[in-house]
Amino acid sequence: MSASRARRLASGIGRPLHLGYPSNRYVLVATVLAGAGTVVWRWATGADDVFSWSVRIAGAVFLAWAIGREIDPDDTGSAGIATVIVVPLTVLGSPSLASAAALLIGARIAVRTTGISPHLIDGVVLTAAAAYLGARPESWPALGTLILAVATDRYAQPPGPDRTLWFSAAMVIAAVATALWLADPPEWTRPTIAEWIVLGIAAVVGFLAIINIRPVQSRADYHDRTLSDSRLRFGRVLVLFTLVVGAVYLGGPVVPTLTPVWAAIAAVTVMHYYRLWQERRTGSG
Repeated sequence: MSASRARRLASGIGRPLHLGYPSNRYVLVATVLAGAGTVVWRWATGADDVFSWSVRIAGAVFLAWAIGREIDPDDTGSAGIATVIVVPLTVLGSPSLASAAALLIGARIAVRTTGISPHLIDGVVLTAAAAYLGARPESWPALGTLILAVATDRYAQPPGPDRTLWFSAAMVIAAVATALWLADPPEWTRPTIAEWIVLGIAAVVGFLAIINIRPVQSRADYHDRTLSDSRLRFGRVLVLFTLVVGAVYLGGPVVPTLTPVWAAIAAVTVMHYYRLWQERRTGSG
């Protein structure tokens, strides 16, 4: 199959997980260990919902890694650190895997790590996902970010096709329909002290991640050009945007709901300053 034919058939929102890369093998092991460790821990402590929590923690670990790979494509270390940070954050509450997955796809479209914009089948999947998330009020901040990523794909550099505007319109209609039909918007909840701390840290590291972007070296999945610096910056801006919208709309619950996202953006900033320290140390030596 020719390369152009492969690009026409490829998904703009899905990415393969090739086991030939050490980082990909690592996340599979980390995900399994996180799930198994949760089962053992909750059994030992007599807690309820053993298996559902094991799925949540395992999913949170994988999603933190995946989001880290999207918003820092040049450094797999960020994704690895995110898998470590996310585990203690789950003490604050149950993460919403659907919301984190929506942020993952939003970042993927914004950065365009696949190299292509969403195709027609992707548009159908995105519209169905919007309908599902529209019925889940705790997911509305993430849903809004996902729709924004799709809608702005046409205007980012390099620009996407006109079809993404139609996809975003269909997503809005689907989300509003299920929200009006099935959802009861929650009241704003005052964050706890721990949640305020996480919100503050996430805001700071998110801002630092946005301003500290180096020229991207990684190439997209389906073409040989390097990724766009401006798109990478926008992908990180979307994370901070979700933090602000979530804090205003939900309050404290946005912290446990999106722990994989906060772990990923924190890991990106940590890794940036670690690499900077390494370079200075090497230069001074």
